[in-house]
Amino acid sequence: MWRIVIAGAAGGVISIFTSWFLTGYLFHAFQRLTPETWRAEGPKQYALSSITQVFAGAALGVLYFATGGVSHLGTGGWLVSGVAFGLVAWTALACPVILINAVYVRLHRGVVIGLLLDSLVDVLLVSSACAWAAQG
Repeated sequence: MWRIVIAGAAGGVISIFTSWFLTGYLFHAFQRLTPETWRAEGPKQYALSSITQVFAGAALGVLYFATGGVSHLGTGGWLVSGVAFGLVAWTALACPVILINAVYVRLHRGVVIGLLLDSLVDVLLVSSACAWAAQG
């Protein structure tokens, strides 16, 4: 179990950098279109969000271990298994939260698309890391 949880946390560390690129670079300009929605950013916020991503990765590792991933479906290989589990997890967890928040919070569509893409990439990275760790 610990191998999978550590792999999930490591995937969370990697996702910090993909999140910076996607949300912090590619889609960040859309935040300026709804300035009243956003709080100030700085080192404290970056540290808190980074720590959260690492813990979320570890938590997804626990979920992967507890459910056995999707290996029981007979998928081919760790990467396919990781991506399949990631798609299910993203569809059930991250995607609805982002979309429901977008219904009530004034977010530009570009921000919502960026958050959806960012969370999808994060979950796929972490799930793939967990599937890789589970194989051995």
